[in-house]
Amino acid sequence: REKISADTTASYFAKKALDISLSKIDWLRDASRKEEDIEHIKADFLIRHIDLSFERLNQYPWLEDYPFDLFLEYLLPYRFENERLDLWIDSLHVSRKTIEIHSLRNGYQYIKEFAESEKTFDLSFIRQLFGRQIYVDCSHASIKYNFKLRALGFPSTIEYIVHFANRNGYHNWCKPISAEYKEYEDIGISGKKTAKVYQKTYSRNKTLIPHEGEYLPEMFRDPFLKDISSQYLHTENIRVHVNNSSHTMPHYAFLCVFNNLEWQPTAIGKVKRKKAEFKDIGKDIAYLPVCFDKQNRTIINYPFILNLKGEVEYLIPDTSTRQVIRIKRKYPLNENLLSYARELERITFEGSNDPELQESDTLLTNLETSEITYLFGEIKTRKLYRHYRITSPISTNIGEIILISSRGERLKGTTDSIFTKGFDHNPLTNTRVKKDEAVNIRFDSPVEIAKIICLPRSDGNGIYPENEYELFYHDLNGWQSLGRKTATDYYLEYDNIPKDALLWLRNRTTGIEERIFTYQDQKIKFW
Repeated sequence: REKISADTTASYFAKKALDISLSKIDWLRDASRKEEDIEHIKADFLIRHIDLSFERLNQYPWLEDYPFDLFLEYLLPYRFENERLDLWIDSLHVSRKTIEIHSLRNGYQYIKEFAESEKTFDLSFIRQLFGRQIYVDCSHASIKYNFKLRALGFPSTIEYIVHFANRNGYHNWCKPISAEYKEYEDIGISGKKTAKVYQKTYSRNKTLIPHEGEYLPEMFRDPFLKDISSQYLHTENIRVHVNNSSHTMPHYAFLCVFNNLEWQPTAIGKVKRKKAEFKDIGKDIAYLPVCFDKQNRTIINYPFILNLKGEVEYLIPDTSTRQVIRIKRKYPLNENLLSYARELERITFEGSNDPELQESDTLLTNLETSEITYLFGEIKTRKLYRHYRITSPISTNIGEIILISSRGERLKGTTDSIFTKGFDHNPLTNTRVKKDEAVNIRFDSPVEIAKIICLPRSDGNGIYPENEYELFYHDLNGWQSLGRKTATDYYLEYDNIPKDALLWLRNRTTGIEERIFTYQDQKIKFW
């Protein structure tokens, strides 16, 4: 805070926004002690803030007839997180141009489009403090925007997806609060699912009290989080039978979603007559029901899918019926990956013994796709060449180029420096080949190429030779291993998979993106 205050280039707004963000820095939170405002705050401070807030309510045309309960919750609060207290409302004012806008909706649009006039910190200053540019993170960006709206007299709050249910990560966003429109903004999570949506409130919400010996994760003890899932999702109220071998039945149960390689609790329910009751749960998601005993997690039933009809489908592995599965990815595809693969389909591959490639033989003019994981082409001629060339009628991104001899050996030639990332055995790097640009591959002596394999630009979540993998299925005791395998091709094959099981493929060599999946009707579905 001393470094932030000492900076002479940033405005008061930028300093205050960054001070609010300090509450979201994990290592600062862990090193800090929370104290109640009531022990420190003075009456004069509150009176001044309240008086100015009511002046705005009466002065700003977009707040005319604004419901008083919304004003109290979304505009009157004097603080945002655990920042230092000051009279920011004295320091930030709305321009006359903004006041002339009489529509709340138009006013929000104006704020979004208005160029940032406040001088902010140099990016290197923020990196020096935190080791990264924090405003690329939605949690900090939403804090800054929420402060800006409130400071300019526009009611707003922050809403949360604590854990995505079908991807790693989370999402926070600032939501303007209109008295006219219930859904005011798109939350911008296309393709990502959530079990729950929460809103940060200033007023306290009712929280559950843990019984003796029971543990409630921190988010369920936070009185300033409000469940608003039904405002965004088509939800379902469900009951889950509690299979508890202990003599004591838990009072609370939790639904976990799979996120960042762990089961993360995201919903809480009360247990009544050996049934856990959960309200407003998101559909088409895989869940694991659990309870906690002194922070020790206990599985209380099989994982299940809550389908779009609102039905609970338990994933009970049938170990008496085994099946064969071929796996080509450990994480879902997205549209970008599909487009990168389509770019590669039309490449031309030529061979020549002329160093200038003035005369060359066309060996193939398109590649076949193997479920988007990689593309390949078989070369029928057994003629030997020293020089090979790859071209494309469109610009394309190549992650890796593999040339295979008739004996199945990987051939290594040399290429221009700008294309070396296409030959570095790393699927996460890629080389950009422009339209009609040539990738020339040279060998010291003529070689015969029987097959070319091209990996498109990707997220590195395919199956790759020399990487070690381990497959698991889930039962009432957790994840059970089906064995480790080192890939020799761009797929894995397991022949001992229990039917109807929830599965998880781990890359033991590298990577952090992995999703649980099911196998039905000879298709893999990620959850």
